[in-house]
Amino acid sequence: MWRNRIAALLIALTALLPCPAMADIFLSADFALTAGEDPDSYEFTAAVPETVGQPAPIILPDGCRQTGMTRQSGGGRAHYAFELACDRPFAAGDLIQTPWKVDGGRFVTNIMGAQVDRSLTGDAQGVSVPVGETAATARPIGVIAPEFLAQGVWHIWLGWDHLAFVLCLTLLARGRDLLWLVSAFTAGHSLSLALAFFDLVRVPVPPVEAAIALSIAFMAREALLVGRGEQLFAFRRQAVVVALFGLLHGLGFATALGELGVQADERLSALIFFNIGVEAGQLIFVGAIVALLAGLRAVSLAAPVRVAALYAVGAIGCFWMVDRVVGFAAA
Repeated sequence: MWRNRIAALLIALTALLPCPAMADIFLSADFALTAGEDPDSYEFTAAVPETVGQPAPIILPDGCRQTGMTRQSGGGRAHYAFELACDRPFAAGDLIQTPWKVDGGRFVTNIMGAQVDRSLTGDAQGVSVPVGETAATARPIGVIAPEFLAQGVWHIWLGWDHLAFVLCLTLLARGRDLLWLVSAFTAGHSLSLALAFFDLVRVPVPPVEAAIALSIAFMAREALLVGRGEQLFAFRRQAVVVALFGLLHGLGFATALGELGVQADERLSALIFFNIGVEAGQLIFVGAIVALLAGLRAVSLAAPVRVAALYAVGAIGCFWMVDRVVGFAAA
């Protein structure tokens, strides 16, 4: 009886989480620099999520000053346009420090005649935009690798819908079967990530996000049925289903990677290291859940916690699916 009460309490606490509607909380920003009409004048624009886009000053390079600013809102994002005047052209090493705390973003400029498209990483102070990097120069692999590895890890850790699906896999199988299921998921999303990133496959984002939410509810139900003995664990069937769902999740990863600036000559290396980062973050998460379950088994709480987690994740998956369908149907 007390175990059932613990399960019910866990379900209730999960239902009270304040952010079930936002499945993927990877926050991205877009920055651009264009030349103004007067010599050494520029327009610096920023589009950031409305949730973090509160008005705040930006820090300009020495010799530059802000002469104007406008702010508009639309589509859940705050759009800023800063007019700048500088005593000199931008030089290598010049940065604009922005105050908005996002996970990543991109910077685009063509003020030197060559298109520059760079990925950016946020930190506790905001995002530093390299406005002095105004030539499309090749970057060494030692710079590209850690940048996109970190973006891949952060995206899987901040992508609650992807983590929820992996959690269902961890609660569905154990040992070698779990490793094979995770491998099937990896194979599926790695393939679709590559195809979508290189524009070989184009699928509208809203239906994909709704289908990802449905995949979470489906896998939670599968794990519950197997756990109750109402359905046998059929490894081959589960592996095929998980691989197919992996294709859907890969399209979601491709959307995130596409939001980061990637130079044409960096696309292959960016894809490889972003995908490695996703896999590393995924394996760390699986290891943490497996260790947690082992600890719960030692105190005979693994079964009720497992059931509570699956009911909660399944319910959240259903909610996300309805929320996303309503969202793109109303758009």
